[in-house]
Parts: sequence; structure tokens; C-alpha cells
Amino acid sequence: MGGREHDVSLDESTGRWVKFTKPAACGYTVTWDSADTPYLSNASPFDYLQRLLWLNEILGDDVRLVGLWEAQAHRWSIVTTQPGLQGARSSLEALERAFVSAGFTLLPWRGLGYENSLAFRLEGFDLWDVHPANVLLSPEGLPLPLDVIITRSPTR
Repeated sequence: MGGREHDVSLDESTGRWVKFTKPAACGYTVTWDSADTPYLSNASPFDYLQRLLWLNEILGDDVRLVGLWEAQAHRWSIVTTQPGLQGARSSLEALERAFVSAGFTLLPWRGLGYENSLAFRLEGFDLWDVHPANVLLSPEGLPLPLDVIITRSPTR
């Protein structure tokens, strides 16, 4: 099971999801061109690990680095675990309302990551690739990000 960035399996003994980046890849990040337009690009190992730290620090996640795995010769994967979250899948519209209600500002760009995905800003950080497969809603209607891209907001 998995998506474009990870292969994923549930460790039933811990209730945590084990995530392997695709071999020789570190997911994606969002960077800005000289015209102040964001675009999706391949993340470096540093970008990916920084993203995990920010997910924990800013969004209260509990992603843990397990280590590296050499799936094939010279094709390493970063291995992490993440808790299983209790929430419901919802529509893009419901996610937009939930993030705005939580104090985030909707950004005008769509589709950086998954097609039509949303982007938000909060206190110097931008969240990208927000869509129903990457974010659940808690019973209280709060967003529970599973696998969003988080970057620093540009300072220009």
C-alpha cells in the first residue's frame, strides 16, 4: 500500500504505520521560482527529514525516524513510523473549512502534489498536498494531517 512518495504498512503490534520512501527518493518539496510561483520538486534527504521535524513540531504529529533501508544496491529508503489516527475521510471543501476554522489561510495555488490539492499558510509555514487521502478530520472537525508537505513560507 502507498502513494507516490511512500510504501506503507501497518505494524499491528504497535498500531503505527511504517513508511518507506520510494527507493533512491525522498518525496517532494515545494520551492519558489523568481516570479514568486511555487512548484513541486524532488526533496533532498535534508528537506525530507526537516519536513518530518516540522510535522511533529508545528502540527503535533509523532513521526519517528527508524533508519535507512537498502531495498536494492545503492537505492536507499528512509524508514519512519507514524501513529494511526482516528478520523474520517472528507471532501476538499470540508478540509478547507476545517483548516480555515483552525486559523490557517487558504493559499491560491492548487494541485501541488495531488491533483486539485489545497495549500494553506499558518505562522510562517505552508502546507501543501492537502487532500482527502492525506488529511483526516477528527470527530471534533479538526484536521489530522497524515502526509502533507510542509515548508517555510517565503520571506520575500
